This record gives sequence, C-alpha cells and structure tokens, in this order.
Amino acid sequence: MHKLGLVAIMMGILACAPAHAQETFEGVLKKDAAGAADNPLTGRYKDSVLLSQTTKAFDEITLPSGPAEGATYSDTKKFKSVVKVQGKVTRTIYVAPVGRSSLEVATNFIEALTAKGFEPVFQCSGEECGESFRVLKYRWDNPSAKVIGANYEQVRRMMIDAVFDAVVDVRYTLMKKAGPDGDSYASVYAAVNQGGGFGDASRALSDHVAVLCEIVEPKAMDRRMEVISAEQINGKIATDGRALFYGIQFDFDKADIKPESEPQLAEMVKFLKANPGLKVYVTGHTDNKGTLDYNVTLSNKRADAVAKALAKQGIDAKRLASRGLGPLAPVASNRTEDGQAKNRRVELVEQ
Repeated sequence: MHKLGLVAIMMGILACAPAHAQETFEGVLKKDAAGAADNPLTGRYKDSVLLSQTTKAFDEITLPSGPAEGATYSDTKKFKSVVKVQGKVTRTIYVAPVGRSSLEVATNFIEALTAKGFEPVFQCSGEECGESFRVLKYRWDNPSAKVIGANYEQVRRMMIDAVFDAVVDVRYTLMKKAGPDGDSYASVYAAVNQGGGFGDASRALSDHVAVLCEIVEPKAMDRRMEVISAEQINGKIATDGRALFYGIQFDFDKADIKPESEPQLAEMVKFLKANPGLKVYVTGHTDNKGTLDYNVTLSNKRADAVAKALAKQGIDAKRLASRGLGPLAPVASNRTEDGQAKNRRVELVEQ
C-alpha cells in the first residue's frame, strides 16, 4: 500500500476513536446503574439518569452542617461544622438533562423532602458555601467520598470520578426529620458540570447538573459478633500475644459501654482471674473515619472505660494499662465497609 494511503487510514482511525469513546460515555447517561433504585423519600428529577448508588444497612456518615473554611489547595481546609449520624445510609448520584440549572434540580429534591416532613438545617449556594466546599464534599481522589456500587463497568466508574470534577453553581442543603425511632437526615448537593480533566467522560457530562443525594434513616445495627470465651482468649494470648474483641459495644460517639457488652466482659474477667500473674494492655481501635486526634482520643476513652469495667469486677487495676490507638494499628484495609468494621475493636495485649 502507498505510504500516503496508509497514513490517511491511520489518521482516520485516530479521528474516529475519540468519537467512539464519546458515544460510550454518553451511553452511560442513558442507562441507570444496575441494581439501583430511587429512594421513595425523593424520587428523581424528570429524565435524569441514576449514575451510581450505594446502600449500607448500617453505617456512619459525616454531613456538612456549615460552610467550608480555607482555600481549595490549603492543607487546613475543613467544614465549619458537621454532623455525624448512623443508620441505614443510601447515597445516590443523578445526572439531570442538559440545560437545567442546579437551582431548579436541587429545589425539586428539597421540595420532595419537605413534603415528607424534612426541615432545613443548613443551606448554601455559590460563594456562601466556601471556596473549598466542592473538593471537600466530593473529589475523585477521595475514596470515602465517591459512590461506586459493586461490579460497575470501567466506563461508569470513570464517569463517577468525573461527575463533580469541575463544577459551577454549587448548591447544598442539609435537612432533618424527627421521628419516634430517631432522626432522619437528608442532604442534597448539586452543581453544573463545566470542563474537567477526564477527557471524554468530562465532555459527556458538560452542562449536565449532577446531584448527590444522601439519606440516613434510623436503624439499629445488627449484633452479629460472637462472644469470645475465656478459653479462647487464653489461646489467643498464648499464640498471638493478644486477643481481639468485637463484642464490646459503645454508645455512638461516646465511651459509655452498652449493656449488651456484659457477656464479653464476663469472659474477659474469667480469663484474667484464671491467670492472676498476667498483666495486660487494654487497647482501643477505630477505623480511619474522622480526624486522627479525634479517633485517638475517643479510642483512649473507650479503652479506659473497659479497664475500669474490668476493675469493678474484681481485677486489680495495677494489672491493666489502657491505651487508645485510633486508626494506627488496622487489621484490615479501611477502603471497604468490612475492613472498617474489623478495625473497630478492643484488644487485650500481654505486657
């Protein structure tokens, strides 16, 4: 084949490739994520596509309740205030049709929640939200912020990275509804896509309003952890030098030991009384949600509470030294819900 002809063919292939990729990304905006569904508290804005969704039967989430402080690229940027809530957590990202405003789309969600009895706790738009609000709320390089369901195809995952990458007309509303079983929370974060660094994915999202709707409904956590017997504790200490406990439960955000922890505490007391010469560290551990200082302080208080509970049941306090390590000694990756659950624990460590 003539050299010029070959060059022409290659240029034609390269010219077609971006168009084909663009069609692929735009195809994602025509099909809801597999297994996802509208939350009955909100529904969806007409002709929107459900890009991604995660639902946790029980989880903890931090929601902004005030504007962002600090510049976008500052290491000290943060939300002025937040609320930490637990329960059934549903996080959904919608992409609205081209040409709508974030004001219109967000207002539709807010009106739907208002009709269900929710009231605003905090609202902001544009500069009111603070310069760094958008990067604190959702950013492609923050795994805990992203909403990625199981088994999503690569193209959809790229769209999820790009969906809030470069946005304008930011709007955010946090709402709350009191109920007999506890408080429900809902947040609506909306913005218009303009540009972005994800190539065809960003171009496919251009001029679309993206909406992140997060709903937390009151629900008790399932208690599934088995009590470790005194004999099992003895075996773990002998072989590993430590024993891990998941049956010690605390009130949310506090160091108060819940009554359902008594069976596990009783086995710990039984073990320590059977080994009167043994001294142990009582250590508290958390996942990596929240700041390091906060988690270390909370875990230290919880470890101290366990040590005091053991002492009240006849164990010499001189045999017990409590320490809080927060997220500094994980036993699993904090990138998954299961890993985070494994890292939230109490340990007895042989001195």
